[in-house]
Parts: sequence; C-alpha cells; structure tokens
Amino acid sequence: MKRTLTLFALWALAGQGAAALPANLKAGEIVKVDISQLHPTQGAIGYRQLDYKLQRYKGDAEKLFDDYCESAGQKGVANYNAQSRITDTDSFTCKAAVGSDVSAMKTAVIAPDNTLYLTDGHHTFTNFAEIGGLNTAVQIRITDDFRPLKTMSAFWDKMKTAHQVWLDTPKGEIQPAALPKTLGRTLMQNDEYRSLVYFARDVGFVKRQNAPPFLEFYWGKWLEKQLPLSTFDLQSRDGYAEAVKEVAEKMTELPAETVVATTDNGPIDAQQMGALKQVNKKALRKLVSATGKITWAFARG
Repeated sequence: MKRTLTLFALWALAGQGAAALPANLKAGEIVKVDISQLHPTQGAIGYRQLDYKLQRYKGDAEKLFDDYCESAGQKGVANYNAQSRITDTDSFTCKAAVGSDVSAMKTAVIAPDNTLYLTDGHHTFTNFAEIGGLNTAVQIRITDDFRPLKTMSAFWDKMKTAHQVWLDTPKGEIQPAALPKTLGRTLMQNDEYRSLVYFARDVGFVKRQNAPPFLEFYWGKWLEKQLPLSTFDLQSRDGYAEAVKEVAEKMTELPAETVVATTDNGPIDAQQMGALKQVNKKALRKLVSATGKITWAFARG
C-alpha cells in the first residue's frame, strides 16, 4: 500500500510517553523509550540528509512507517492508512514482532547515571522527533551497560576507547559536557561533509559489514582537506549533485593503501573505508532521477 498522507496527519501531536528506564535492564535487551530519553553521542548531523528523508516522508508515507518498523527490528510496515501516525503504534501494523531483525535496530548504551546514550540512529530519530515530537516512543537495543563504572568521567573514557562517541564538529572538537542533551536539528551542528558522504554511498564508496565506527564522519574529515565547499552551489539540486560527483571522484582516485583516517586502533586505508575503484555512474544518475535522494532533498512543500 502506498499513498500520500496529509502533512497534518504526519505531523500529529505526540502520544503517550514510554515508561521510565527499567532498573534491571541489561545489555542485549530491547527497551521502549521516548526519543527525549536518548542522549546524543555526537554533536553534529547532516541537515541535507535529514531533508531527504523528511521530504520523502511527506510524499511517500509508506517509507515513514517502513523506516519506523525497521528501526524496531520489525522488517517494515504491513498495513497503514491515512489516519496512521508514528505516535500511535496501534494505528499501523509492522511485518514482524519487535526485535525480529536486531541487525536493523538502533542502539544505545546505559551510562552510570542510568541514562541512555544513543550510539546509532541520530539522523533517523531526529526526523522521527521532527514529525511526532520528542515524546515519540521507539524501540532501542542496548549494546552495553556501563552502570558499574563509578563516574561519568570513567564512562566517557570508556566510550572514547570503544569508539562510541564522536566529538569532532564543524566548529572544532568539543568535550562530552558540550554534547546536546537531546536530539534535534536546532540543537546539533550541521556537518555538510557528513551529508555529502551519505549521498556518495554506493557512488564512490560502499559500507561493508564490520565497517569502522563513524565511517561517514571519517570520510567527511578527510574530505575537509581535499574539497573546499566554497566552490560548489550546495543550495541547488544540480550544484549539490556536482559536489557529490566530485566527492565520489576523490574517493575512487585513492590508491587502496592510502590512509584516510588514523585512530587509536591504527590507520584505516581507502580499501578498509570501502572506496570503489571507479564512480558508479548509474547510482549517481539515480540520485537526481525523479525519485532520487537528491531530488527529494531539494523538494519543497
């Protein structure tokens, strides 16, 4: 079933909030929480990436419910109608039970102060909050329980060692205390390079299984030194597509052994980062097709 829902139906007021975080919650378990309970572990997101999904959700409601169900490990949406909204999970049906596909679920860790820190899903849940409000309930898979650590300082040291926090931003590196307290477009910096890398996926690089954490951010950090954004018109569809093409060309020109990023675990070369040997022109053309991601990102209304 595919139909366009009205903006009013999609941007409905948030429903009932989820229960407080259970004290006996363990790593490996799934918990239902409000988006407001999820603390970011990065200070920036890609606004243009957000634009793509928001505009697509407006014109293709099935995609919204598909993404919501997939984020809960429910393999996509089965049924929905014009009255359905993500703030009321009784108003639509997913294909499977919660957690049926844990690999598709967004993840979080528990901090010593019994709060949740999101480690995957910042863009997805920011858009869900934009649509349904911060009280929108979502399902999260807990990967680690760090409550045995005695201090938040020890927690952040652990998060850095485990590569579960990204403190670089377009305005420079920040301290954990400066991370936004909740998800939200207005609370998080815009990382233009992060968005460009998102659109360049499968055009200039592929994201393989067991890819390095924060792969897109590492690519973006490398691109900052390779490709000044001032040379592009990032406010038009065609100009943006040209920038993505240039990004993909930079990626594919790299010899496989070229170091793209240096981490505590050692260097990461272009091959490990998933760089393709040549630009995927078919995938590039698809981005600006009538239903392509860049076309959606620049849609209005």
